[in-house]
Amino acid sequence: MKIIPEFYESEVFDTQIAFHDGMVNRLKDHHKAFFKYFPTNVKGKLLDIGCGDGRFIKHAKEQGFEVFGIDFDQKSIEKLKENPGIDTVFSMSFDEFYEYAKTKGLKFDVITFFEVLEHQDKPRKFLEMVKELLNYCGYTAGSVPNRESISTREMHVKKSWIDFPPHHFLRFSKLSLEKTLSISGFKEIEIYKSDFPFEEILPFFEKTIFGNDKIKIKIKSMLLGDERKAKSYYIEELSEVESKNIKLYILKVIKNVTSILLLPLLSVYVGGFKDNGFSLYFQAKI
Repeated sequence: MKIIPEFYESEVFDTQIAFHDGMVNRLKDHHKAFFKYFPTNVKGKLLDIGCGDGRFIKHAKEQGFEVFGIDFDQKSIEKLKENPGIDTVFSMSFDEFYEYAKTKGLKFDVITFFEVLEHQDKPRKFLEMVKELLNYCGYTAGSVPNRESISTREMHVKKSWIDFPPHHFLRFSKLSLEKTLSISGFKEIEIYKSDFPFEEILPFFEKTIFGNDKIKIKIKSMLLGDERKAKSYYIEELSEVESKNIKLYILKVIKNVTSILLLPLLSVYVGGFKDNGFSLYFQAKI
């Protein structure tokens, strides 16, 4: 079941295209949770496992951490290294980095892994290795998809392949995640359910009612010159790729009109999106 690097580097998933472009810096909600809940007095060496395009470690560096990142997707690492001051990033598996760190005597004050644990074929071994690379009283933090949330059930389990092998091997509830971390020897475990992002509510209704919007994808394809790339970018992110383009303006108008038409549905679901976001954010100590 173990995923080989080529699985991501060959862009089997449309989302990898945006990673390899290296154009998007918008933090995901699970990243934002770290900066909201993590103790502000804790700094030092931070290792991000599965750093992808590096959007998290860029912000962590700005907050005063000495950042390291690993990802076995070499294309993402090469793009990340183009950023000034980001040089301690490595294209290798965590197993390989673990041996490298042991050889170099590297230890970390914080080890993060966002949307990574659910990909592991040997989660207990993975967490043991994390513990061994942490300094005394070191922290771990990260996120996993919340299997009990409405977003996971409706958007990923029913309508998508993303929450199934060979992408995700595991599913976690808040209780099972807490038990997993506890059994693995972590203490002072804190777990927070994310809310369904307000800006995603109307797109959620749109996808649920109408399915994938072919008109928007068609216009994005004209804008970017590639249909797969069009599927990998949100409309909000396109401003970072293309600006002052009439097609982008048309896309934003279509989105706003659709939002207005779907607005009455909000009154039916008010309060239903509390704790129903995609992710469970966690942090703990050894």
